[in-house]
Order: sequence, then C-alpha cells, then structure tokens
Amino acid sequence: MDYIPLVLGIIMGTVTSYTDIRTGFIDDLHVFPIAGLGIAYYLYRGFFVEHSTILAFSGVIAFLIGLLLGLLLYFIGAWASGDVVILAGFSALLPYAPSWGRVVPPYTVSYPLYPVSILLNSIIAVFPFIFLYSLGVILIRRQYHELARIFTDGAKLTAEVALWITAGIGFQVVLAKSVGWVFGGLWGWVFAVIVITLLGKFRKAGDVIGAIALAYVVHLNPLNGLLLFGKLLLMLYLFKVFLATVKYMRASVLMEEVPVEALEEWDILGETIYEDEEGIKRDRTSLLDRVKEAVTKGDLASLKGQHGKVIVSTTAEGLNKEQIERLKALVGDGKLENRFLRKKAMPFAPALFLGFLISYFWGDIFWWIELKLAGM
Repeated sequence: MDYIPLVLGIIMGTVTSYTDIRTGFIDDLHVFPIAGLGIAYYLYRGFFVEHSTILAFSGVIAFLIGLLLGLLLYFIGAWASGDVVILAGFSALLPYAPSWGRVVPPYTVSYPLYPVSILLNSIIAVFPFIFLYSLGVILIRRQYHELARIFTDGAKLTAEVALWITAGIGFQVVLAKSVGWVFGGLWGWVFAVIVITLLGKFRKAGDVIGAIALAYVVHLNPLNGLLLFGKLLLMLYLFKVFLATVKYMRASVLMEEVPVEALEEWDILGETIYEDEEGIKRDRTSLLDRVKEAVTKGDLASLKGQHGKVIVSTTAEGLNKEQIERLKALVGDGKLENRFLRKKAMPFAPALFLGFLISYFWGDIFWWIELKLAGM
C-alpha cells in the first residue's frame, strides 16, 4: 500500500475535525500545506517514478475538481467555505481510486475523478448517525407523529421518481437496440438525470411514460425487470427517509427561533431575508424543499431560490456586524417581525474525514449501490 496520502489525510482529517467540533471553524493552514504536499507527491511520482504526465498533474486536477464540487454546495447554501477547502484537500491526496479498493467506478481508476466518490461517501456515511440521533430525539420527546412522517411523507414522489428513472433505463434499452447507442457508467446516470428533469417538468405525463417503460422492461425480462424496479424503489425510499430525517433535524433539532437581540456575529440564519418591489420578505424554504421542487418541476433554478435584493441569507459563512445592524433597523422600523431562525452548528469535517477513509480502504459506496441495482 502507498501510505503517504493516508498519513497526510489522517493528519489533516484529525486536526480539521477537532477544530470544527471545538470551534466551528476551519483554519486554511490546516489544509493547504498538506494539500500542497499531496500535489508535490504526485508531481514527483508522475515525473520521476512512473513517467506519466496525467499522474503528475492529477493532484492539481483533483484539487480543482474537489473545489468545484464544494463550491456548488457552497453557493446553494449547504456548506461553509471551510468544508469546500477540506474536500479540495482530500481530493488532492486521493485523485485516483486505490488499486486495492473493493468497489470503485472504472473512470476513477484511469482518471483523477475520485473526488466525486469522496464527496458521495461522506454524505452517505453520515446518514446512520443522523438517523439514530433523530430517532433518539423523537423517542425522548415522544413525537411519534414525526416518526410516522419520516417514513410516509413523500412516498408518492419516491415511487414517481422510480418510474422516471425506469423510463430513462427503458429509453437506453431502446436506443441500444435500435441505433446501437450505449450509455454506460457515468454517462448512464447523466442520461437518467436529463430524463428525470424532463419527465418531472411534465409530472403526470412522466408517470404514464414511466409506467409504460416499466411494462416494457418487465416484458423483456420479467424477473430481472421487477427486481431492478424493486431495488431502485428501495434505494430511493431509503434516500427519502434520509432526506426526511435531515429535514426533521433541521426544523426540530438544529434550528431555533430567536429575537434580533440574540443574534451574534457568525450566527447562521435558517432563512433568507430579501427586498423586492413589494417590500421586505423572508423565505424559510429549506434546501431539501428546493431539491424536491427542482425534481418535480424540472427547474434546476429552484435550487438557488428566487429572491430580489438579498439582505441576509442562509450562507454558512454566518452574519456579520453590518447585517445584524441592518436587521435591528428593519425591526425597529416595523418592517420585519422580531423573530429569526438561527441554525445550530453541525460540523461536517468529521463526515468528510470518514468519507476519505472509506474511499481509501474500501471504495465508492454509491457505485456499490449502482452495481447492486444492476444485479451485480
């Protein structure tokens, strides 16, 4: 085994996880020097050991890919800038899937695209902790209706999305049989996303097309077709439970309503306050609700939200003094009710560290799920 990326990753992961849990902040000095060592390591290995140009620059390429992925989550308000930096740092240390990985996407063996796996592993691996913590809170508070909502809300949409994905698979089968076009691996998922977006935009028609596609797939191979749809539906349902659990945590565990006098610098709001032609407004729509709207309406612009002139937002960078003074002035002028949603900090650095370790020692959880859905 090549232990240099592992040792560097353990050092960075331990330090950033500790500071994120202890203070809620990430120091760039705990990431960039180690990421730089990772980049230098691959430059040396590529030029002087294996004589491969793409390997030599793989650390730089992976760093930029991790940075772009993190910035995407940052701009939709899901991450702080420190989380972006950590993902970029881990990406620079592990640009390729390790040769001993049990389950890895084929494109991460030949190209420095393993940052995608690190990110997905981090998100998926944290689910059991979120679910168990939320379950404990629900049981302690005896909020059994909330537990029922986690398992039942959105079940219809889950079945619809399963039909839309099945339509994407059916279209791929038709294209392969008729014109010989085959979408494999990553391109298969890209094609499925396009189909889901289009069918979600015309929801009722999408359901009908999905049902026809399911009937076609089952007609081609009854047993495998039903197993494929069953596995897909189960995976999507588990994902729905995950999203519902996160939504519960956001609303009931990680959020509190406070007056403007209680707001302090670096506090993170759970709502966006903006001004348009009708006056001052507030938007408490969560990221999960925007994702749901983007899927059902086929409108990716919903992920960002539609606002006028933003006064304060849900950005994970938190409030500054000027913004707090502006809110106090709006409350004092009677333009804004004196109640604000404030997020409680939930450090994500440990999850990224866990995602890195899983990626190093085992492989890609998401790819494993895809293989299981394909019956492999």
